[in-house]
Amino acid sequence: MSQTGLQIKDVDHSYDDKQVLHNVSFDVPDGKVVALLGPSGCGKSTILRAIAGLITPNKGLIALNGHDLTRVPVRNRGLGMVFQNFALFSHMTVAENIAYGLAHLPKSERKARVQRMLELVRLLPFANRFPPSLSGGQQQRVAVARALATDPAALLMDEPFGALDRALRSELQAELVRMQNNVGITTVMVTHDQEEAQAVAEQLVVMNEGRVEQVGSPEDIYDRPSSLFVNGFIGHANQMAARVTGPASLTMSCGTEIGINRKINYLPGSEVIVTSRPENLNLSPVHRPNALAARFDRAVVMGQHLTIDATLKDGTAVKAQVLRDGGARPSKGDNIWLSPEISKLHVFPKAS
Repeated sequence: MSQTGLQIKDVDHSYDDKQVLHNVSFDVPDGKVVALLGPSGCGKSTILRAIAGLITPNKGLIALNGHDLTRVPVRNRGLGMVFQNFALFSHMTVAENIAYGLAHLPKSERKARVQRMLELVRLLPFANRFPPSLSGGQQQRVAVARALATDPAALLMDEPFGALDRALRSELQAELVRMQNNVGITTVMVTHDQEEAQAVAEQLVVMNEGRVEQVGSPEDIYDRPSSLFVNGFIGHANQMAARVTGPASLTMSCGTEIGINRKINYLPGSEVIVTSRPENLNLSPVHRPNALAARFDRAVVMGQHLTIDATLKDGTAVKAQVLRDGGARPSKGDNIWLSPEISKLHVFPKAS
């Protein structure tokens, strides 16, 4: 076993006879950040607990830099952990919190390492403050510094920004990326926030009902989702019913015939779901080939874009995002045409 980084292979786990992890497998390359992403109850925190050693999976392998950790005690795994509530000691100063796991080091080395961590997280002036006097963002940085101070082989983060407001989360996400660029530690982060995952991680592991749905870069998963679940969970996706009518053609439930510029992997007559991102639906004042007839409901200004809410002829609600060019806008109830970018349509089987 010579692989570097973190390896999760065929992991199963159950609580009280209920299986919560099903054959979970993914790799975290050495020095990279991977985010476990999915809805509440999908199993992402359970797999993080298994990596940390807080639970022992029923089956499977957990290895770090080629060493099998599956049944190694927590204290011997050499991992750093950052919890959502930070778990700082309120009666200790910032410096003492960071030094908590360094009692085995000589005093001079311990002091030097704490100094280095304070500089890394930009909290040197706060060394003698107590956690309750710090902001939420500062407390989060103390928690990261404490986890990194022990020089762990990997860092595990469980919803590290979940307790912070949106503006502060964005600031701390950028801070984490900066620190990661400096330290380069193998990191696994659990989050339910897709924007957070895309902002911080180089690779996403999308989970659903205890299974891995897809592993890939944020761009791959957004542009090339492997399932209808992933397509709908990562970003917004309009979902429109259709029927396959030929090797590269569809009839939408709203009546429009659409020619696809690639082979459709479903037999003619199959009921399918066609998806389109809002930014891939273009507003047209006139009918064009493949255009969908719709009723204009409203438009919301989002910076330089307009987000348009519309309803197709079959009653399907859709969103389109277009540039705000200052021209005349349709009025509520007007008939409009929405032209999808054919190359960016995705086709999935209709759930039975």
